[in-house]
Amino acid sequence: MARVIKLLGPPGTGKTTTLLDYVEKELETVPIEKIGYFSFTRKAANEARDRAIDKFDLDQKSFKWFSTLHSCGYHSIDQEGRTVMGRPQFKSFADKIGLKAKLLVDTETGMSDNIYLNHHNLARARGISLEEHYRKYVDTTVVDWKFLEHLSTAYEQFKEVNKYIDYADMLYEAVNENLLPELDVVFIDEAQDLTPLQWAMVEHFASTSQRLYLAGDDDQAIYRWLGADVERFIDYPAEEIVLPKSYRVKREVQNFAQEIIQITKNRIKKDWEPQEDDGVLKYHQNIESVDLSKGNWLLLGRDKFILNRLEETCRDQGLWYEKQERKNIIKPISQKMFDAIIGWNELKDGNMIDKKTIKKVFFYKKVSERYEQEIDLMNDKHLYDLDTLTILFGPFSVGEWYQSLDKINVQDRAYLLRLSLNEENIANKPRIKISTIHAAKGGECDKVLLTTDMNIKTYQSYQKDSDDEQRVFYVGATRAKEELHVLLPQTTMHFKLAL
Repeated sequence: MARVIKLLGPPGTGKTTTLLDYVEKELETVPIEKIGYFSFTRKAANEARDRAIDKFDLDQKSFKWFSTLHSCGYHSIDQEGRTVMGRPQFKSFADKIGLKAKLLVDTETGMSDNIYLNHHNLARARGISLEEHYRKYVDTTVVDWKFLEHLSTAYEQFKEVNKYIDYADMLYEAVNENLLPELDVVFIDEAQDLTPLQWAMVEHFASTSQRLYLAGDDDQAIYRWLGADVERFIDYPAEEIVLPKSYRVKREVQNFAQEIIQITKNRIKKDWEPQEDDGVLKYHQNIESVDLSKGNWLLLGRDKFILNRLEETCRDQGLWYEKQERKNIIKPISQKMFDAIIGWNELKDGNMIDKKTIKKVFFYKKVSERYEQEIDLMNDKHLYDLDTLTILFGPFSVGEWYQSLDKINVQDRAYLLRLSLNEENIANKPRIKISTIHAAKGGECDKVLLTTDMNIKTYQSYQKDSDDEQRVFYVGATRAKEELHVLLPQTTMHFKLAL
């Protein structure tokens, strides 16, 4: 049995750096091939691997077991004659059973754009029957049992007939057929986010390795909806080491964060020191009192409807921003419109642009219907200035972009003009980011605006058991490096601010 060390890393305490220090110490006596480092996301695993490569001057091939747990399962099983479910396979399955959804599946979480397939996968991640999962975790007013059962059966048959496997299959097979590697030392990062199926892998390593490091922070466990079992992390018997000092969180922000996390009933108590500076904590009755005109900001909301309100505020105030939706970064105007404005400004300033940009520019201009034909005749490799385009297309309106690109709609034009009045340069990376708290986990920003309201569905869950949601609120608060601005409740449905 392994010696188990639970490394508890409060926000900004340098957990990854500390883990790599432990890796370095283990490398004094253990070959890299016998060390496993597994993280919740591919990005985190790759970051740890790359930092280790730089630090220890080893070849990338040596880091076979620096990966996600899914990847560990993938490399442990015999894949001969089988294909991993990917976009073409999911599309084929959707067509087979008549689903209109594209079934775009996140290869790290197993979640897709189809609620039924998600519940099928969540039941497997939790290691329970589909019926039990439906009874305990599913909103039965939204999800029909008969269709869920039909889809689940059809999906498993589809994989079996075509010799396809998915990520859950890899973990099941690796665990149940005892195919996981036997390593001397194993590090599991973000262990508070592991599902019961992934905990079965942990048990294998606990019984076969010499030392097992479980790194994480139960106060930042916000993935229950993905099947995570934070109680398993809290209760797992181990030596506990709390990283003592945050390199991000300042004193006033920590005071607020500690107040709101103490509302959580089931947690590991942790004492840690903030930065020496006080930092800034401000409360606001309304969003108009928050001065967003300067500095880098992260605007956080629990639910999508709150993000929409934050977006409206930025548009009304003429602020250049971007919004994160799942893994996609969305700007407030389309990329095509953005490129057209930048392209027109280049022309107006006497510079030359390529054919691809010209096509975007003329998409937003009222010109002859035959402009597309004329553009098609242009040379892809040439650059063109304004005088040349006038010769090719005949006279057209010139001036500032808002005068010349006359097919841009009224709402976008008004927003863009407000941007110019505020001297916001859309060619620069937006200094304001709007995000859900979940999507911002792992990130940080100088100034954070944390909203307190939530939608009715989240609030109903919050009333039944506040622990999970209070952890979400804590994660949001601890993204702030310099200033935390808290927007006080605007509705009766909101997070608790103190006991």
